[in-house]
Amino acid sequence: APGGGTAFNGLTANIPTDSLAVGTYTVRARVRDAAGNWSTGIRSATLTVTWPPFYFSTSGNSNPPGVGGTSDDSDIYFYNSGFSRAVDVSASPVSVPTSANVDGLVRVDNTHFYLSFADNVTLPVIGTVQDEDIVFYNAGTWSVYFDGTARGLTSNNNTTAGNLDIDAFDIVGSTIYFSTFGNSNPPGVSGTADDADIYAWNGTAFSRVFDASANGVQGNANVDGLSLTDATHFYLSFSGDTTLPVIGAEQDEDIVRYNAGTWSVYVDGTTLGLTSGNLDIDAIDIP
Repeated sequence: APGGGTAFNGLTANIPTDSLAVGTYTVRARVRDAAGNWSTGIRSATLTVTWPPFYFSTSGNSNPPGVGGTSDDSDIYFYNSGFSRAVDVSASPVSVPTSANVDGLVRVDNTHFYLSFADNVTLPVIGTVQDEDIVFYNAGTWSVYFDGTARGLTSNNNTTAGNLDIDAFDIVGSTIYFSTFGNSNPPGVSGTADDADIYAWNGTAFSRVFDASANGVQGNANVDGLSLTDATHFYLSFSGDTTLPVIGAEQDEDIVRYNAGTWSVYVDGTTLGLTSGNLDIDAIDIP
């Protein structure tokens, strides 16, 4: 007890960990009472910093470390101090063809989620959906959530075929935020097109909400995973290794965070064992 007084319990403290590397730390503390008397002893505790949990899909057919069963680049995996398969997308009743590759993901829970695909895919009941579309799986039932074809994300806009395919997206409220496979602007958007930019569809029109090159992203980078809080706070993965301001080179199995102008590494997929090309992250959802 401070100054030889009565012992007390219930003291708490908040320790910021954003700047700490993954690992184990020893935290030591003393306390002082209102009279300025310090405790005679020092208390210590162990603090373990781990990578945060995240959902993802991969660019190829390989299981993350520790995951058994048949690998599939459409499956939804989960990391939380270890890898697991959250949804076997090819199994019934989800029944996505094994040839499909998920390249965009928003998960509500394991029976309710939104997906986009790298190529056209035939799904139960609704049939063929294009790679510029977003579909919704609702506990056994598929539906088209966003018809990108009908909104002009096609090769008919004097663009190269496939440039306007959606290869990363998030849904916040009623707004869809997305990035594209190639360097073409969505209809009505002006300025220099970039497949690392983030665009929005508000139900009426497209707009650019994040100019990647203006924020230090190298010109040949391509965003292939997006989880967004708002237009200045979001998480990205890239389809190839990319150099970013301050943090430098990032691999395509990593997830980075953009925090109102500041870049940081959110998940180092390399240290988690996502080292083969098949295990590159190409769709993310941050809980």
